[in-house]
Amino acid sequence: MLNELILLRHAESEHHLEGVVGGWTDSALTPHGIRQAKQTASFLPRYVEFRPIPIFSSDLKRAIQTTEWVAEETGNEFVQTPQLRELNNGVAKGLTKEEAQKVWNPPTQPILDWIPYNKGESWRMLYSRIERFMEDLTRIEAEKILIVSHANSIICMINWWLGLSDDTHLQNIMYDIRPCSITHLKRDEDGSARVVKLNDVSHLA
Repeated sequence: MLNELILLRHAESEHHLEGVVGGWTDSALTPHGIRQAKQTASFLPRYVEFRPIPIFSSDLKRAIQTTEWVAEETGNEFVQTPQLRELNNGVAKGLTKEEAQKVWNPPTQPILDWIPYNKGESWRMLYSRIERFMEDLTRIEAEKILIVSHANSIICMINWWLGLSDDTHLQNIMYDIRPCSITHLKRDEDGSARVVKLNDVSHLA
């Protein structure tokens, strides 16, 4: 039974510094991001026992590069999947923020179904994608799993873990998720869901 989730956001990537939108833009880590990934990879085996445990990663370059350092440090292999990608930004992929603003769709109601960019995703679509992936994870024989993903996807994972799936929850409950932050979720013996760490970057100090 899945009792623990370790969620890691990818390290700083090039789009953070170059004024390019994120989403499905396939940017690489910056030199600083590589240092963050190395620090995190060194810290994780001291924080949580790797026996080994399954590791899953988004298949976008910035997540894969982050995961590679963790996998090497812990001696674990990892599986990459497009299901763990960031919110799909459709036609804005690879554009600068100024260019993306020109193809941005004004908000519509209900806001959860608003698709900011053509050929992209709404927040509800992202949550549904993450929900399907997490439900599939519960069917594998693992008590603890590490996932390397993106800020908005991790927000959806936290809400899924806590059972926050109503429209009011999805629209109003958000979290700061910084590059290379660790979020640790656990399930107690009575079945209650607990947040052990949220957006923790103390290992980068």
